[in-house]
Amino acid sequence: MVEPSKVVGLISDFGDSPYTGIMRAVIKSISRELQIIDIDHSIPSFSPLAGAYVVAHTYQWLPKGSVIVAVVDPGVGTSRYALAVETENYVFIGPDNGVLYPAAASDGIKRVYALREKDVNSLARMKTSSTAGTVKPWSISRTFHGRDVFAPAGALIAAGHASLEELGDEIEPERMKRTSIDHVEKLGPSTFRATVVYIDKFGNVALSIRPKKLGINLSLYKSVVLRTHTTSNTIKMGKTFGDANPGELVAYENSFGHLEIAVNRGNAAKKLGLELEARVEIELLENSGPVPNGSRGMRNADLLGVSSRSLGETIW
Repeated sequence: MVEPSKVVGLISDFGDSPYTGIMRAVIKSISRELQIIDIDHSIPSFSPLAGAYVVAHTYQWLPKGSVIVAVVDPGVGTSRYALAVETENYVFIGPDNGVLYPAAASDGIKRVYALREKDVNSLARMKTSSTAGTVKPWSISRTFHGRDVFAPAGALIAAGHASLEELGDEIEPERMKRTSIDHVEKLGPSTFRATVVYIDKFGNVALSIRPKKLGINLSLYKSVVLRTHTTSNTIKMGKTFGDANPGELVAYENSFGHLEIAVNRGNAAKKLGLELEARVEIELLENSGPVPNGSRGMRNADLLGVSSRSLGETIW
């Protein structure tokens, strides 16, 4: 395993709540030397997909050897695994619901462990009870594994107090639940079916289309047509928000390499009626004459789900 950096990165859907503070307290109780970086606690509730998007696009900014603890866990207390995943440069800890997979796969999975919750809790109690002024011993809750399993495991590994073998049983990487943040279906030469993988606080809508990964040069296109089951919008292609007038829609490649839709100084998700994990159809229109931004003209055959084109290849 890469040399621990004594840094723990935290990601969760806990928001502004006591739960994030308790996880930080548990980590510091196990080792006061650890540095904690709160990457994001505003993941949309109950969405491993959105969590996977954030984990995958933030972990590489942490020092190599860091431990990333991601807690987006609607299945807490069920039979799902609690995982510790060793990659080439990091360790990822969280529930086995797909939230870890894109990041771990991108860094190169080496070993995967199913955490033994009682062993994690027992070692954590030993470390906290041996440090003056720390929390009292605790039992494992069925509803707060962020406190009782994931944060303690992350702290024990980051501080070098325990090995992965001491905390879990190795399993085949193929048993990990997989989530894709860049799954698209190709419907035509420049037409794709994609997924809304993230909506940020500004209402910017990130799609599963990653132009560079697909070999797409966005500068060759003047606009995109975004279709849902009920609407069709033609949106200007740009490079940044200011390429559209205030209140207008604009499409561009975001800082994480995804095709994203925004409203300059507005909220694209609300304007378009889009929600996380919605499926949309995207058609790229080449540079050949002006197209009115925000055009809503459409035929029934243009709507997602009733397209006259047959489903083409799936691209990953």
